Amino acid sequence: MRISRKTIGFILTAVTVFIAAAVLIYFEVTDIDRNFEVSLSREDDFKEYKDTVFIGVISRFTPEKIYEGYQPIMDYLTEKSEYLFELKLSSSYEQTLNQLNQGKVTAAFLGSYIFIKEMNDNLRAVLKPLNENGKPFFRSALIVKENSGIYTVKDLSGKRIALPSPMAFSGNWLQKIELKKFGISDSSIKEIKHFNYHNSVVRQILMGNFDAGVVKDRVAKEFEGKGIRIVSYSEPIPGSPIVVSSESDAEKVETLVNILLAAEKEKTIKNWDPEFSFGFVKAKNEDYLELKKLIAGRK
Repeated sequence: MRISRKTIGFILTAVTVFIAAAVLIYFEVTDIDRNFEVSLSREDDFKEYKDTVFIGVISRFTPEKIYEGYQPIMDYLTEKSEYLFELKLSSSYEQTLNQLNQGKVTAAFLGSYIFIKEMNDNLRAVLKPLNENGKPFFRSALIVKENSGIYTVKDLSGKRIALPSPMAFSGNWLQKIELKKFGISDSSIKEIKHFNYHNSVVRQILMGNFDAGVVKDRVAKEFEGKGIRIVSYSEPIPGSPIVVSSESDAEKVETLVNILLAAEKEKTIKNWDPEFSFGFVKAKNEDYLELKKLIAGRK
């Protein structure tokens, strides 16, 4: 049966009217703005905050991975306090340090190396993370591909090495301590290249672009047996500190410290970045003096 143009036009008009009516009904029922206003008035869903506390974090991982591991810490601090805790990301280790020195953040998750390099009377370590053994230390790990012929640091001569940021402890451990220990100079290495993130080092090795690399132990363990083999570890190093400046608000700092010190017994910390999922202990600048001497080649 042949349908006339007039009939087709009528059908299309009816369909259009039906769709328009359905859309109007949908927005009437699911009015986002209206529902949002209602929810804001519910005191049991929202609370007022005394202030926003910004926390810096060095760019050792991609923004996505940092958010995945560090945002749960901010949520926990917010839940347990009268403040709203927010992350302030950066594109480099130095930028986070500048944020802290300029008062743009109250505290910052710094790396051990950048802290000992920039340690002064203005910066104060307040917390350091515990490892799975309940000790406030971490280690750097020399890693290679599982089928690699590299089994000791001596085997690195003539090889290509991937390292994280020049401000990360891991690369400095290899270049300033470990290679020297085995009498290997930088000039005997075929290539040394720094990458923005620890995970980027792992990826470069898995892709076969580099023969070996150095990352934090928690990253090495994450990929061990998944194409990566750990060759050796550094000596235990004081954990990456949470640092405040002399200008940081004392009440906010005390709130942060007290809450994180008590978090060890909470099950929720297992959802935090693996480096911090065993809790914290108090830290002080003196904890990092021996490391500062070690990197500088002094006893």
